[in-house]
Amino acid sequence: MKGNTKIDKNLRRILIIGANGFLGTNIIQLRDKNQSVFHDSFFIAADLQNTNIEKDIPFYYIDITNHNDTFKKIVEISPDIILLTAAMTNVDPNEIDKDVTTKINTEGPKNVLKACEKICSKLIFMSTDFVFDGKKQGYYTEEDIPNPLNHYATTKYNAELAIINSNVEYTICRTAVLYGWNPQKLNFITWVLEKLQKNEKLKIVTNQINNPTYVKNLAEIILKLIEKDAKGIYHTVGDGPLSRYEIALKCAEIFNYDVDMITPIDDIQQKALRPENAGLVITKLKRLIGSDVHIYSLEDGLKDMKHNKII
Repeated sequence: MKGNTKIDKNLRRILIIGANGFLGTNIIQLRDKNQSVFHDSFFIAADLQNTNIEKDIPFYYIDITNHNDTFKKIVEISPDIILLTAAMTNVDPNEIDKDVTTKINTEGPKNVLKACEKICSKLIFMSTDFVFDGKKQGYYTEEDIPNPLNHYATTKYNAELAIINSNVEYTICRTAVLYGWNPQKLNFITWVLEKLQKNEKLKIVTNQINNPTYVKNLAEIILKLIEKDAKGIYHTVGDGPLSRYEIALKCAEIFNYDVDMITPIDDIQQKALRPENAGLVITKLKRLIGSDVHIYSLEDGLKDMKHNKII
């Protein structure tokens, strides 16, 4: 273990696996703003490296593909809740490194699940809208049956099934098109903004529909699900499905770039199949959290990014 703070076993322990990633770092940063709610909780970080994690957070090196090490360390920490955000999410490369993807996205969660069963921890698992095939007339609810089209989505769905069929208390959070300022790497929105800033023309598909999800807002939602002790499957995405082309246009509009730099195209050759319509319904989520957390539209998220602009 690294870090200057010892684990307080008298508090509810929340272990974030993948704490160094995009979502994990945002959740840890947000916890300070929720001290009134999480005053009885103690956050613990775990990942393959520690570059972004605050020093007052205890840190464990955990490789979820290593069953024995994962089991031993989780049992040692004995968290009440495990939030599993670690995953290989690059869809096209996952078609090439299928064995590695399976180890991280399916076998890794199964290893965590074994430890959860041993110590009766609740598991919060981050999944994807790509578990659906996009052929439904309309948008997907939590009750719709998944039918993944690519290897990445298959590995995430297989992890979902393992969790659902276990004896562990769980929350599965399906999300999509995560965006926001990220110094580590570009996401779709920051890629579009970078291109527009450089006056580079863009060709963007009209046939891929998803709910863009602002990472800061998703962190708020996850913490609210913990507070509400949510159980089962929830679609935790931004408010309003949009095509990639519509997303790019909104980026140009909010950041005052030339929309004529963006050209719509019907399709693009990509190694992995994508669902054309993976729009998710968030009625169940809204019903649970009510007015406690405002679920951001793309416009909401982009305006917040513009207000906190870093490029």
